[in-house]
Amino acid sequence: MYNEHENLLAILGPTNTGKTYAAFEKLFSYSTGIFGFPLRLLARENYDKAIKKVGLNKVALITGEEKIYPKEAKYFFCTVESMPNNISVDCVIIDEVQLSADYERGHIFTDRILNSKGNFQTIFLGSLNIENILRKIYPNIVVEKKNRFSQLTFLRKQNFSKLEPRSAIIAFNINKVYEIAESIRTHKGGTAVVLGSLSPRTRNAQVEVYENKNVDYLVATDAIGMGLNLSINHVSFSSLEKFDGRYNRNLAPNELGQIAGRAGRYKQDGSFSYTKEAGNLDPLIIQQIETHNFDKIQKVYWRNSDLNFNSIDLLLSSLKKYPIQNYFIHKKNALDEINLRNLINDHQIKNLLTSKKNLKLLWDVCQIPDFEKLFNDNYLLLLKDIYLILIENDYNIPEEWIDKKVTKLNNFEGGIPELSIKISQIRTWTYISNNHDWVKNTHYWKEKTQQIENELSDQLHTSLTKKFIDHSSKFFIGNQKFQNIQDILVKNNKEILIDNSKFGIIKGFDLIEDKKIFSQSLFSISNIKKSVRNMIKEKVENFLNAPTDSISFGDISISKINADTFIYWGDEPVGKLKKGKSIYKPTADSLNSEYLSSENKLLISAKLQKWLDNQINETLYPLFKNLDEDINKEIRAIAYNCFENFGNYPIEKFKTNLKKISQESKFQLSKLGIRIGAKYFFIPNLLKKKPLEFCALLWKTFYQNNTNHILPLPSNGRVSFTSEVKMPDNYWQAIGYININNFIFRIDIFEKIFFLARQKLKKGPFLESAELMNPIGCNSNQLRDIMNFCGYKYLTISDEKKLFFLPNKKNEKNKNITKKSKNKINNKIDKNKIKRDPNSPFAVLEKLL
Repeated sequence: MYNEHENLLAILGPTNTGKTYAAFEKLFSYSTGIFGFPLRLLARENYDKAIKKVGLNKVALITGEEKIYPKEAKYFFCTVESMPNNISVDCVIIDEVQLSADYERGHIFTDRILNSKGNFQTIFLGSLNIENILRKIYPNIVVEKKNRFSQLTFLRKQNFSKLEPRSAIIAFNINKVYEIAESIRTHKGGTAVVLGSLSPRTRNAQVEVYENKNVDYLVATDAIGMGLNLSINHVSFSSLEKFDGRYNRNLAPNELGQIAGRAGRYKQDGSFSYTKEAGNLDPLIIQQIETHNFDKIQKVYWRNSDLNFNSIDLLLSSLKKYPIQNYFIHKKNALDEINLRNLINDHQIKNLLTSKKNLKLLWDVCQIPDFEKLFNDNYLLLLKDIYLILIENDYNIPEEWIDKKVTKLNNFEGGIPELSIKISQIRTWTYISNNHDWVKNTHYWKEKTQQIENELSDQLHTSLTKKFIDHSSKFFIGNQKFQNIQDILVKNNKEILIDNSKFGIIKGFDLIEDKKIFSQSLFSISNIKKSVRNMIKEKVENFLNAPTDSISFGDISISKINADTFIYWGDEPVGKLKKGKSIYKPTADSLNSEYLSSENKLLISAKLQKWLDNQINETLYPLFKNLDEDINKEIRAIAYNCFENFGNYPIEKFKTNLKKISQESKFQLSKLGIRIGAKYFFIPNLLKKKPLEFCALLWKTFYQNNTNHILPLPSNGRVSFTSEVKMPDNYWQAIGYININNFIFRIDIFEKIFFLARQKLKKGPFLESAELMNPIGCNSNQLRDIMNFCGYKYLTISDEKKLFFLPNKKNEKNKNITKKSKNKINNKIDKNKIKRDPNSPFAVLEKLL
């Protein structure tokens, strides 16, 4: 027992009790003090706070790899291993003293508990389960117990995809950390990464990314259990066991509690859980974690710190010394001791261990940390090289030797593994330059190694950020979440840009993603789509309130026969035509889109259908005109057939009836918009550009022809055109045109030509002429085909001109004259030598010429 110390205080409690804050304030109530932390990171964090409180010159930082020691320093912030034992101060504080039960570092914490004392007060900070040991060591110690500010609650097993923002996921090996981080990046946008093997600078930078809410998740090892003050709402364990340097073992309840306790800040409650792959946790352990009621620590590790360097045997004997008290466990096989036992048997070194100084030097070399965690011969070879170099060079490391080692690390290329290795290697030289006077220019090498470590750390931080954080996710996380959606720029209301990188184009009520889309996480894509969904929802509202004249079929002249017929709002497709019960009753349907709710899809379809029905009724008037009851059955039959066949129908079907039709009946047809031609009934109103194109779309939609050509349609109001596209006769009828040998012409113009031909025929056979060709825009051969379609025959005379006439089968005389005349012309007989019938076509021709 150590009864002589009456100025001892233990502040004990679970995480989030304000222990560290209270001790920090107490420290500055004394004129001098030392504060020992379990992590370099925590020492640095509190050092920075102390500078703000009392000024730069009054505060020192002492860790294995960093020493900032102003001459006027009054307060020392250290790692437990680096706490100075040659400075007298008023107050000494040691944090996380329950780590005295840790297999690897416990003996160091125990030594500080026993041997580091303040002149006026010594304060131990730790968990409640260390109280038993502290009271055994110091029966008169004052124990101040603190309750947690917030509650800690267990949640059921959860997959990573179900984790809420501000969660930390715990893994216990680096590969698993990176695997989980990659998954979180994909599904949640990104994560910060905290590993014990990272340099403090990299860890700080990663913590800052999380604390600044650039990401909502943190993937870490149990390194976060040691006092890192983070805004974590939930802790999720991906495993319930860890490798402790010797074997895989289950985490003790107090270890789980230490880590889980990081959830919740001040009075904000926290929660913890574990994943399905982690296994199962005993309900009693869960209860212990929630209530912070853990089994008391019965023993802690101890090793003699009063070592004898007079000889190898005496040194080994002093290391073997056993503790007096039964609550101490003799620490065996500490890494420095293992290093010593290996190196003292090396024949090159053994011969040099002839003096106390050399033996002490070897012990100092053996305490160089294994930052690379090699645990193999390479680490021992490094220690051996350092020792031999020191002995050979009068206890100094030559500048060129250390320069060679350090310079090769002054290279910031490589991926995360390469950078991590370089950082661990440079930390060795940072440690040496800060802890020993083995190099002559100590100040230079401190700065040089620290600079390289910092730059490597910054590069590693950048690499971790690039790998595990989707840059575009910043628009959807933390304070920026869904604010200023203009950051997701909608260029011309269509093009979606993220930080000037194109994501896609809003087309109608859908998002067409760019084929060259830059790398993104599912999280960002999901949130971009969520934002686009909101935009499209607003766009749907605008569409539903828009006037119907903003809807159209677009440019029908480029519509393909076998392609869907789209309906456009402005210049964007929003729906399409589908085959209905009849050719005049197609269905208008909204285009499918993942961004449309079922309700909005129905509303869009309803508006499009209403527009379509109105278009059919107005554009194709009078096809749907109700016939008056007083119309006679002959007219009713003609009107019905015209209305059912796009407003035109061959007269041949009603030729007999037309002979008997009265003037009143003709007037009734005229009132219905139907004209009577020589060959066709037709409705002039349906032969205009808009109606005929509309009819073409209706035909295309109903018959669903597989021809891969653009719909053959007249352009610029032309009454005729040529086309090589093979289309059924009912298509040409649908648009009010006639197709003869790929020359297509409008029915009403055809009737006009037919009328002119009949007028000319009254004077006898007639020649082709511009009067016949110009109205329909045809050439000589095309006129020939049209006349032939009308029942006319022709003769080719001089200058290749054609003479048209109407053959009369009942008049044999005319027939013989025609045959005879044809032979004469074909044989080029001189017409002046032949006596002609004055009534023959050639007599007429002679007069014309």
